[in-house]
Amino acid sequence: MVMNFIFAVLNKLIGIMETMADFFYSLLPNSPFTIIENSEFNGLIAQINYFIPIYEFVAIMEGWLIAISVWYIYSIFARWIKAIQ
Repeated sequence: MVMNFIFAVLNKLIGIMETMADFFYSLLPNSPFTIIENSEFNGLIAQINYFIPIYEFVAIMEGWLIAISVWYIYSIFARWIKAIQ
């Protein structure tokens, strides 16, 4: 009986967190890199992409920028709490 109550509470908390995550995700803007896919040069880029993988370069660059941003934000907070010099 107690375990059922605990599981019900945990399921309710997970549901609330899921709803909050969906809400915050809906606030984020669309990726700015979709401009390439929707441009009038999409056909030309598709032909160039046969030799040079532009879409993959853009995806890798986006991931790299996110990783570097996270590292800089972490270092700023670490310096702020004086965890590192």
